[in-house]
Amino acid sequence: MFDRSEIHKGMKVRGNDGHTIGRIIDMNDKELIVEKGFIRRHDFAVSLEDVREVIHGEVVLNHGRDSLFSAPREVPIQH
Repeated sequence: MFDRSEIHKGMKVRGNDGHTIGRIIDMNDKELIVEKGFIRRHDFAVSLEDVREVIHGEVVLNHGRDSLFSAPREVPIQH
């Protein structure tokens, strides 16, 4: 389990497979907005329900990056 207050902007997000997905660039009550890539940047919304745990200052999801990007909810890039 995790406490919502443990999650903040700038944290690294990993899949349950250990691969880095991106970093949190924004958040609201229900979702994390995760930035993936630097040159070809895409931002994705990840439901807080998909968070398995917060460990060592990183957010770990219930699934791997492949399942996240197979049906993502891409959001407009925020400036």
